[in-house]
Amino acid sequence: MGRSNKRTVNRPTFVDGWDFGPEWVIRPGEVARMFGVHRRTVARWAERGELASIRTPGGERRYSRQQVEHLLSDGAVTGG
Repeated sequence: MGRSNKRTVNRPTFVDGWDFGPEWVIRPGEVARMFGVHRRTVARWAERGELASIRTPGGERRYSRQQVEHLLSDGAVTGG
């Protein structure tokens, strides 16, 4: 079997300069609560490239707390 090139949360990873190390990874529901939006809105932001994400081996998205906190302080992402 070949090696997978999928990024996982098992080791420190940087995506677009944002830290996705184990202590910085958060779930979609937490991101949605932080912004006051629905989880689907968070997924749309990721699909549009406005929010970096990685996928777990099970296919679930994870987000960088570092980036989310930056966006919240900057007001860069709003609405759905």
